Amino acid sequence: MKKKLGKAAIIIIVMAVLIVLGNSLFIIRENQYGIVKEFGRIEKVINEPGLYIKIPLVQEVDTVSKELLLYDIPKSDVITKDKKSMIADSFVLWRITDPKVFAQTLNSSTANAEGRIDVAVYNSIKNVISSMTQSDIIAARGQELT
Repeated sequence: MKKKLGKAAIIIIVMAVLIVLGNSLFIIRENQYGIVKEFGRIEKVINEPGLYIKIPLVQEVDTVSKELLLYDIPKSDVITKDKKSMIADSFVLWRITDPKVFAQTLNSSTANAEGRIDVAVYNSIKNVISSMTQSDIIAARGQELT
């Protein structure tokens, strides 16, 4: 009876160690930044790919992309200088350059970032197009509008 109890205890201990070890390890890929938070506060940013260790229940890890990201802005109606309606269809290519600031200001959320991009780009497009006539816009097609 004691031998069975001893084996069961060993099995439980081994399983507990494996669970803790499994929750302690994490991988950062080549195309990712790792943001290690301790009780919600950013402790460090990991730039290099590899296998890393964290303290379970104390630390958590967020990952954000290093790659060039595409945000396709929804089409919108804009009015030109000569009061004609046009549909603006645009996109933005963007990249996270400072993962710590990204995590602090946008909570590591690309959706939050895209929301801010959307507002800024829509206002810029509206301002540029409203200062030009429709024929000027058509003539400048494929070029940078400023």
